[in-house]
Parts: sequence; structure tokens; C-alpha cells
Amino acid sequence: MNSPAAGPLLSVAGLRVVYTGADGRSSVALSSLDLEVGERETIGVVGESGSGKSSLAQALLRLLPSNAQVAADRLCFRGRDMLGCSHAELRQLRGEGIALISQEPALSLNPVVDIGRQIEDVLAAHRDLSRTERKKRVEAILRDVGFDEPARIMKAYPHQLSGGQRQRAAIAQALICSPSLLIADEPLSALDSATQAEVLALLRRIRSERKLAMIFITHNARILEGLADRVLVMRKGEIAATGTVEELAASKDDSIAGLISPEKTLGRVAGPRSSVAIEPLMQVQGLSKKFIQRRPFSNRGFEITALNDVSFEVHQGVSAAIIGRSGSGKSTLARCLAGLEQQDRGEILISGEKRAGAVQMIFQDAGAALNPRFTAFDVIAEPLVIQGRLKAQERRERVETAMEEVGLDPEWMDRRADEFSGGQKQRLALARALAANPRILILDEAFSGLDLPLQARMMRLVLELQQHHSLACIHITHDLNFVSLFASEVLVMDAGRIVDRTSPAGMLESENPVTQAIVSQSESLRAVGLEAVL
Repeated sequence: MNSPAAGPLLSVAGLRVVYTGADGRSSVALSSLDLEVGERETIGVVGESGSGKSSLAQALLRLLPSNAQVAADRLCFRGRDMLGCSHAELRQLRGEGIALISQEPALSLNPVVDIGRQIEDVLAAHRDLSRTERKKRVEAILRDVGFDEPARIMKAYPHQLSGGQRQRAAIAQALICSPSLLIADEPLSALDSATQAEVLALLRRIRSERKLAMIFITHNARILEGLADRVLVMRKGEIAATGTVEELAASKDDSIAGLISPEKTLGRVAGPRSSVAIEPLMQVQGLSKKFIQRRPFSNRGFEITALNDVSFEVHQGVSAAIIGRSGSGKSTLARCLAGLEQQDRGEILISGEKRAGAVQMIFQDAGAALNPRFTAFDVIAEPLVIQGRLKAQERRERVETAMEEVGLDPEWMDRRADEFSGGQKQRLALARALAANPRILILDEAFSGLDLPLQARMMRLVLELQQHHSLACIHITHDLNFVSLFASEVLVMDAGRIVDRTSPAGMLESENPVTQAIVSQSESLRAVGLEAVL
């Protein structure tokens, strides 16, 4: 770790952020927050969903939406008052002085502009260089963040890259103007464990080589060990505690210690049900799927095999986990099972018949999956309206029941979706799925962006609902923290195939090299203390 130099790089005092909802009610996100970051210092920030972590990141860069009111006694970068900066001055400061890496680069990168142009545009806004020189610098930064073929990546579009490649491109975009302070807002949670380890190693190297200060926001305190000089715990818009990972883990405050060592607050949930000797609820037989892609600036297409002869079955009331590296085919499989993609070959049978609307899916990012302008009622009722089976009053009663089941107050049904926290949005997505009376629930990395205690509570909720409704669940995941709590079987995918079928306990003894690599890489990212729960 680096020793901070004298005098703060960033100085914040009394930072306050208040959101005004569509109904006119106010919600306090940050309340009189004080923060200092020294030159070359790394600050870790942890906290439960809704504690104000992302609001802090956006407030520091003045990127909050129009319904947010920001005030502070002091907000200075290198002694410069950011509150008094004009829009043009703030634009110059962003990227050149302070840069941001967001949680999901698929949303922060422009889908219709190639990667090279997006990074070059940042450089053009801050440096007076010829286009030839800009391109040389873009190619150099892409190589620096780990791309072996930077010229090819420059011509690629975001959808042509894997999740890890998009995150590397976003890091390159953040670094192109050599900022002094890098704000990383959950930069790992959307990635598989192997890619998480690679990106974390990249950020460690870049921080050291470029002598960066960093604010690293995460829900997994384990990764802050050896990275952060100090760790801040946020609670209800305030800093509740400050210290090293070890000091915070020993806190007498259970909620603080629980964020660092989850076994102190999670408890043990009911274990997974074993499969019983009955006909399977879902049978997947010989599923194959290919996509045709085109190289940048070329009309010649080439095939990408996403699924290759995938077969498995799932029984009523039990769960299967599907794990694998980014690009292994997990999400394509989930979309085919839910009917959002049509397979090229193979069949998906439910109770021996072809699929007939019995599958519901919950996506990783509810914020992107839910219409932000819909009310909670509209979000949950939409599949019922599409089905056209219930009258208006019956739909309202179904929505109330679903909200109560997932722990949301039915009185909130007239609030807009964008007024809910991340955890509440996932509950909305779960309520929406349940309202349609599914037999099979697919969760595609559904809780990976949430803090660990909230992940545990959501997992406990899903297990309770699964038992109550006799649901079969398929969990697409890269996080092994909770697999043994819910899964009866683990399917390991690689290059579009299922290469290993085992149990959660059997993963540790598996001789399959893909399984061994996933387990090994996950161990370095495992939350502190979860072994006691698992």
C-alpha cells in the first residue's frame, strides 16, 4: 500500500444529497459526509444497498440526475472549489483530474460507436493533439490495460466484446488523460470470478505504476485487503466507521462487522433440497445456438458457437447452479430457456411438453431491466396485462400479494421504479416474475451487484418462495459464495458446452480443469468469513 502524501488531493466536508421523487417526497441519500483523499491514497468504500455509495461517486463528479439537490460546506479537488465550477470547467475536470469506472460498462459505453473513437473523443476533449497522435495514444493505453490486439479492439463495438473486455476498455477510457484520482464504482461485480481476478490485478498494477489515488467502492471487503489504505463503512448516507479491513471485522457493531465478515450476521439458511426420483420438470435436450457476427468494416460474416449440444434436466422444487467464465454460454442458455432467444437445434420440454410460458427470468441489473418510468404497479402487472387473463381488480390484488411476498410495502405501488434502491428493484423484479405464476425461475446473476448481507437476505427470500410455490430454480452465477446454500447440482460450462456436472461439495474435488480453475480463482475473491456459513 502507498503512504499518502501531506495535504489532501480531494477534500469534502458536509456533503449532502437529497432526491425529490415524482410524488414530491424527499429522500436523503447523503447526510453531512466528510471525506479526504490524499495523493496516491486508496480509500475503500463498503456499505449495504441504499447506503449512498453510488450517490457519493456521482456527487463527487457532479453527475447526479436533475432531481438531486447537492450541497456541501466544502468540495475541493487540489484546492479548487468544485461547487463553484461552471459546466465547462467541470467537463474539463472530469477525465483529466478525476475519472470514473462504472459497474456496468455495457451501459456506460456507447453501443453505436467503436471503442477507439469513444476513447479518442475523451482525449480530444482534453488534449490538443493531431488525430494520428490521438490514435497512437489510444492504441498504447489499450495495450497497457491488457489487449494483445489493440488495433482490432479500436475498431470493435461494445457488443462485440466480452464483459471483461468491455471493462478493460472502460478502464482505458478513464485513464487516457492520466487523471490523479480514479473512482471505481463496483467495477468487478458484473464479471465472472476469473475475470474479476484479472481486472483486480490490472487495477492494482495501474494504481502502482501511475501513482494514482483511488476510491474503490465494493460490496466485497475481501478484495480491499492489501489494496486500500483505509476502508469507510457507509450507513444511511453517513460514514459509520473507518479503519482497516481487520479493524472493521473486529467491530462491536454487528452491522459493520457483518459487512466485513458476513458469517456474523447471515446465519444459516435451509440447505438445498435433493432431487427426487420423479419425472423432471424441465428437460433440455441437445440445445445448440450459433450467432453470425461481422468484423468491423467488413461484410464477411463468421459464426460464433454460443451453445453446443447442451442437455440437462431440473426437477420441481429444486435448484441447479450454472457456472462458467464470461463467454462460456451461460446467459445465452438462460435466454433460450426463457424463450428470449430461439435455439438452432434441440428441445426444451416442461413436463414432457414444449415450453408454454412457464418460465420467468430475473436479470442481473434490475435498474436496466425495469422501465424507470413505470410505477411499481405497472412493472409487476405488465406480464398479467400481456397474458390478458385477469380483470383490473384481480390484477391489483395479485400485485399487492406479490409485493407483500417479496417484502415490499403495497403502499409503494404508485412509486416509480427509479425511486427504489438496488435491492428494492431486485425485489420488484422478483415480484414481477412471481405474479405470472411461473413453474421455473431463472436468475441470471440476479444478486451479484448487491452487498453480501443483502445477497444473503435475497437468497433466503428466494428459497422461502421456492418452497412455498414449489418452484424449480436455475441460478446462472459466477459467484461461488452462496452456491452450497441453494444448489443440488452444479453445471460447469465452457465454450458453449457443459463440461462438468457435480455437487457444490464435489466442486472442490473435481478433476475437471475448468472447474478447478473457477474454484481456485474464486477463492481469492471469497468474502471474509463466509467459510463459516458455507
